[in-house]
Amino acid sequence: MAISSVQTLEVPDVCHRWLENRGAIYQLLTEFLGNWPTLSLVAHWSRSSEIAKAAELTRGGRELMQYLSGRSPEELVRICEQESAEYRRLLLFSKQRPLAESRYSPYSPSSQDLSDFYASVGVAFKKVNGEPDDHLAIELEFMTILHDRMLNSVYSEDSMLELMEIQERFLDEHLLTWIPALCRELNASTISPLYSAVSCLLAEFLEYDLAMLRTWRKSCQSIVEPVREVVLV
Repeated sequence: MAISSVQTLEVPDVCHRWLENRGAIYQLLTEFLGNWPTLSLVAHWSRSSEIAKAAELTRGGRELMQYLSGRSPEELVRICEQESAEYRRLLLFSKQRPLAESRYSPYSPSSQDLSDFYASVGVAFKKVNGEPDDHLAIELEFMTILHDRMLNSVYSEDSMLELMEIQERFLDEHLLTWIPALCRELNASTISPLYSAVSCLLAEFLEYDLAMLRTWRKSCQSIVEPVREVVLV
C-alpha cells in the first residue's frame, strides 16, 4: 500500500450551498424552458427538491415554490391548463423571435465560433430538434456539462481551475450578453406566474453563478500553500 499526496481545492464557506445546488438549478431551468408543462410534469414540479434548492438561492426560486408547492390535485390541473396554453403562445412567439444569442446579443459570435468553442473542450451535442449552437437550451446544457466535469475533477487542481475559468468566460462572453434582454422581453410579454418566475430565476441565477465562480477561483489563487491530503492507494 503506497501513500500519495494530491492537491484539492478548498471551497469557501460562502460557496458551499451554491456548489451543491447549481447543477440541479441548471437542469431545472432547462426542464422548464424546454418542456411542455404536462400534468405529470407540473405534479413533479410541485414536489421537486430542485425547486427547493433554487428557492434557497434566488427570489425566482422562491416564487416558483410558492406557486407550485403544496397544491391540491384540482389546483394542479388548473395550473397545467393555464400554463400549457401560455407555453403554446410563447412557443409561437419564440418561432418568430428565436431563443438564441444571435437574436439578442450585440456581440454575438458566428455559429462556427460557438461550435469551435464547444469542440475545443470536447463537447458535441445531439440536437433532437436541430437547435442552433447559440440556442438557450444548448448554452444551458453546456454549463451543466462543465459543472459535472468540474465535480469529477475534484482531485485535479489544474483541471478544476481551468473548468472554472471556461465557465466564467462562457457566462461573461455569451449567456450574460443576451439573457437579461431575453428576460426583459419575456417579462413584458407574459403574466404567467410560472414563466415570470422562471424568467426571474434565469436572470438572477446566472449573475449569482458568475459571482460565485469568481469568488471560489480567487480564493483558490490566494492560497500560497495549497491544502494537501493523504490518500491511500
